[in-house]
Amino acid sequence: MMRRRTAPTRRRAKQKRSSTGCRTCRARHVKCDESPGACSNCSSTGRLCDGYDMHRLTYTRSTVCLPTVGGHICRMLNADERRYFSYFQHHVIANFVAFFDSQLWQRLVLQMVDAEPTVYHAVNMLAAIHEDSVKSQMQLVGIRLHHPRHQFALEQSTRSLALLSKRGRSQDPQVREVTLMCCLLFTLSEFLLGHYTTAFQHLHSGIRILDEAQQVQSCSRDQDLVEAFRRLDIMGAHYGIGPFMTTNLQLKERGLSSCIPSRLDSLEEALQAVRHLMAIEVPWVTKCWSLSDTEILANYVVLCQKQRAFLSAFETFAERFEIFWQRKYATLSSKEQRGAELLRLQYLSQILTVKICLTHGPVPEYLTPEFVTLLAAHEAFMQKSPERPSIFLDIGVISGLYCVSNRCPDHRVRLRAIKTLQSWPHFQGMMNSSLVSAIAVARMQSELEKRHLAEATAISSDTEQRLTRFLFDTLAFTQHADGWPSLRYGKVLQGASQGSTTQKFPLIEAYHD
Repeated sequence: MMRRRTAPTRRRAKQKRSSTGCRTCRARHVKCDESPGACSNCSSTGRLCDGYDMHRLTYTRSTVCLPTVGGHICRMLNADERRYFSYFQHHVIANFVAFFDSQLWQRLVLQMVDAEPTVYHAVNMLAAIHEDSVKSQMQLVGIRLHHPRHQFALEQSTRSLALLSKRGRSQDPQVREVTLMCCLLFTLSEFLLGHYTTAFQHLHSGIRILDEAQQVQSCSRDQDLVEAFRRLDIMGAHYGIGPFMTTNLQLKERGLSSCIPSRLDSLEEALQAVRHLMAIEVPWVTKCWSLSDTEILANYVVLCQKQRAFLSAFETFAERFEIFWQRKYATLSSKEQRGAELLRLQYLSQILTVKICLTHGPVPEYLTPEFVTLLAAHEAFMQKSPERPSIFLDIGVISGLYCVSNRCPDHRVRLRAIKTLQSWPHFQGMMNSSLVSAIAVARMQSELEKRHLAEATAISSDTEQRLTRFLFDTLAFTQHADGWPSLRYGKVLQGASQGSTTQKFPLIEAYHD
């Protein structure tokens, strides 16, 4: 009996394929070269690269030390949740701690994610919105339900709120801390979207919880959360909101003398001193912006006394900080050195801001060199710092660049400041660099039109048109924006009210470099 001869078995040569490749290459079962953005396999053949799953990628954890999240939560994640949780760990947190360490982001939030599904869903929501904001150059785009990232963020926020509501009816002692963390995450997400009204509602909910507690022990885990709410509460003064927190209001009673140690021995000590000073100074300055010329004249003596007190306090801090700089700067890590440089920019910015806060008209020409020096210091810092986070809660460059771009007597210097802001799209707490740029452009155009400058010839500028539309679109879905001190101070709305959102706000050709 003859046996049938079987065809020789063909063995397919095994091709190595990367488990960390893009989605398109993994679907095609080919090796991916993992080029950033889009791989060469796809782009060279005309295919659309579907990008990478963040949870598959390897990350360098150079400056961020993250605890390991327990396995029981990781097993519950679907593909999208794994991707955005990984994005939060290795991108969002890295942004928050780019200049200063924070136990809130490096420890507490991850511990809570591991134990609290409510926080885990809120974290994923923030991660998806942040990634979308980075893709749009930190523009305030609002909710776009046709976009997959926003659909995912909405789903995660709905789950978080549902779980939080269920937990709120229990007697669980951890509910308060969980609710505070969710308030913070929702607040930051709404700011990224440009929903300032909703963001302030979440912020005030957290502040009410803190004030109802009346007293928070300094050793409790809540202190990191309390500090985050305190800083956002102070920033709210720029928008005519607050401060509301009891602890911030009590700072006024303690006065400026208790803010500055006689000797600064650490960067953290210097940072706390600046935060304390600004918690009293920022609300006062923004209140001055809202005063009419008549009100300033009626209270001029008292206002000048307060102005001199703030200038004296910041100059005292500057003297002691420079001594610290000479003693300690060389011993600091590179990250701490960047933080020290930011602190120096901050007190320089606040000194100049306090000097001009009672001047609602044109700033005297003799102050121009101080504006130029302040801008040059910011430009030098940015050139020296390749790492530019897209969002963080602490001090940064926006306040100083706002001062220069809105008030410098020389419009050429203002344009430099606007370009500097545009070169680093980011959020500093609730302050958005593009929104500040838009306010500066609208204010400068308003001033030029009022002065009837002969050279104020309209020019076609895509950047200008984009900033103007951006400003009006932001104000359109923000309630009570006409009460923002930064807009009233510069009479921006008054000067821009004659146009529509499509009108161009041309600058002067002669002022361009």
